[in-house]
Amino acid sequence: MISDVVGTSAYCAFGGWVMIFAGLLRWRFTESMDDKSNNHGLYQWSSNFYRKGGALMDFWNALPHIVNLTSTATVYLGVYLAEATSNPYWTFLTFFVGFGAVPIGDLLIGEDSYNPSPSEEKQMRANNWFRFHTITYVWSYVASVVYFASYMQNVKVNSVAFWGISTSLGISSGFGIGCIHELIHRPTFLEMNHGRLVLLFSNYNHFWVEHLWGHHKRVATEEDPASSALNEPLWTFIWKCLYLSFVDACNLEEKFQRGRGRGFWTPYNRIVVPFLVSFAIDYAFYHYFGLAALCFQLVQSFLTAFLTDNANYIEHYGLRRKRLSEKKDEWGLYRDYEPQSWMHSWNTGDRVSNWMLFKIERHPDHHVNSRRPYQILRTYKESPTYPTGYAGMFVLSWFPPLWFMVMNPIARKAGIDYGKQLKDGSYKTIFPSGANNISSVYKKTGEGHYEAGSQMAQDIDINEGKGGSVWEGDGVGVHGAKQD
Repeated sequence: MISDVVGTSAYCAFGGWVMIFAGLLRWRFTESMDDKSNNHGLYQWSSNFYRKGGALMDFWNALPHIVNLTSTATVYLGVYLAEATSNPYWTFLTFFVGFGAVPIGDLLIGEDSYNPSPSEEKQMRANNWFRFHTITYVWSYVASVVYFASYMQNVKVNSVAFWGISTSLGISSGFGIGCIHELIHRPTFLEMNHGRLVLLFSNYNHFWVEHLWGHHKRVATEEDPASSALNEPLWTFIWKCLYLSFVDACNLEEKFQRGRGRGFWTPYNRIVVPFLVSFAIDYAFYHYFGLAALCFQLVQSFLTAFLTDNANYIEHYGLRRKRLSEKKDEWGLYRDYEPQSWMHSWNTGDRVSNWMLFKIERHPDHHVNSRRPYQILRTYKESPTYPTGYAGMFVLSWFPPLWFMVMNPIARKAGIDYGKQLKDGSYKTIFPSGANNISSVYKKTGEGHYEAGSQMAQDIDINEGKGGSVWEGDGVGVHGAKQD
C-alpha cells in the first residue's frame, strides 16, 4: 500500500514537472525567436553584483558564485538522507536537483541582462574573490572524490547507493566543468594547473589541450569535433566527440612538442604523463579502498567527460562559419574560414545556471574574447539565444525530436540574422569591437584571430616572443589574415 502511494506520488510529481517545464519553455521559446528584446528576468537590468566599492563590495559581487558548490553539497545531503531514512534512493538527489530544480529556477528567475561598464569591469578584474570561488571548487571536488572513494570501503554500500553516489558526484563534476573551463583559460600557471588537477582526478587530461588549441581555432566548422551540426542528435555526436577530441588533442600535443624540438613520447608530454598520474590515482583508490572505489572513480570520471561533451553539443549546435578557400592544414583539415563572431556560439544570461557555471553560458563573448575572465563576460540579445540555461538545455538535448523542434527554428533564424547583419553593416554597431579567439597562459594574445579592442592594455602581448604556443607561426596574421 505504502509503495503504491509513493509510486503514484512520484509519477504525479514527474508529470507536474514536465507540464511546468514545457509551459515555461514554450513561453521562453517565443522570446528566443525575438532578437530585439531580451528574455525575461527578475531585476534583469540591475547592476547589483557589478557595483564599484571597497572590500565589502568586492566580496558581495563575487558571492553569488558560491552556488557552484550546490551540486557537490547535494551529494553529501543525499548520502545523509539515505543513511537517516535507510532509503538508498536518496543518493540520486543530485540528478533531481541539477536537472529538475535548476531548470525550473532558470525559467522562473530568468536572465541577468546587465553588462558591466568599463570602470566596473576594471574593478571586477582585480577582485580576487572571483578567483577564490574557482579555486575553492577545485579542492572541494578533489576532497569529495577521495572521501567518497573511502566511503565505498568503510560503509560497504549496496548497489543502489553505489550507483547513486557515483552518478551524483559525476553530475556534480559535470556542473563543475564551468570552473575548469575558466581556469584553463586563465593567464597564470597557478590557476591553469588547478584546472588540470580536476582533470587528473577525472581521467580527462587531454581536454584542456584540445579545447584551447583545437576547439577555439576550429569552432563552428565541420573540422571541430566539439561543434554539432544542424539535425545531428546528441546520441551520435557524443561518441564521435569523445573519440575525435582525444585524437585531435594528441595531434596538437605532437605539434606543440615538435615546436620545442621534441617528439610526442617525451617526459614533457602534457597528455601522456598526466594520464599516467591519473592511472596511479585510480590504482591507489583500488589498493587502499577496494574494487568498489575504483569503479566509483571510473563512473564519476566518465560522467564528467560525458557532460562536458553534452555542453559542447549544445554550445554551437547548428551554427557554422563560412569556408573561404580549399586550403588545408597538416592533418588534411580545412583551415581557411571566416573569423569567429558573436553569431557562432549560443548565448543565455539565465542567472541561476550562470552563477553555478561561472558564466560559461555567455559563450559568444568568451569565444570572440577568450582572454576575458568570467566575471565580466557580456551578453547580447542579438546573439543566438537559448530559451533557458544549460541545465534545461541538457535535459532537452537528451530527447532529439524535442531538441530539434525547439532549436532548429532558432538556429535557422540565427543564420538569417547574421546574413542581414553583415549585409546592412549592423553587426559592427551591435557588438563590441575586438577579437582574440585563442588565449592561454602560454600566449595570451595574438596566437589566433586578433583584432584590437579585445583586451585592456596590460593584457596585450602581440609582440612577445614564442611562449610555447601551438599555432604561432602557422600562417595566421595579427588580424586573422592568412599569410601565404
